Amino acid sequence: MKIRLVDYQDGLDARYGNSPSPFGSLWLVWSESGIEQLVFQDRGETDPFRVFPRLDKSRRFNRDAGVAAFVQTLFRRPARENPQEDSLTLSAKGTVFQRRVWQALLSIPFASVTTYQQVASAIDQRKAVRAVASAIGANPVAWLVPCHRVIRSNGELGGYRWGLSRKQ
Repeated sequence: MKIRLVDYQDGLDARYGNSPSPFGSLWLVWSESGIEQLVFQDRGETDPFRVFPRLDKSRRFNRDAGVAAFVQTLFRRPARENPQEDSLTLSAKGTVFQRRVWQALLSIPFASVTTYQQVASAIDQRKAVRAVASAIGANPVAWLVPCHRVIRSNGELGGYRWGLSRKQ
């Protein structure tokens, strides 16, 4: 699946919903510009403003019961004949630096890992490993922006906002 990151657009109406996934329950927020947030949720929270504390509450949000069918398409393996045929647009809100890091994460080959240092080098910020790690931790689109594929230089998993068992 080809994933592209576009500029976040303020003020758009959005839809949200929750669904089971292979890695546990998740919540998703999306607008006409793309997927804005995907978070794993371990507790039975039903209030989207608690699940997504960074939501702009001035926007209009509509719950979408069809999210489960959409989530199934996100977690299926790509077709072998033409894996680029499917595409997905992400509209994640972040700083310019964060978005550069997330874009670098999108270039990690499927089923591969990289290190925080390699990500810093990929964006020409070799000395900014801690800032890169913070940007990775701030990723609002779990799994789709593959922050789970970044490990420490010594081969250890390091931290993961949604638990090390998911990262494994």
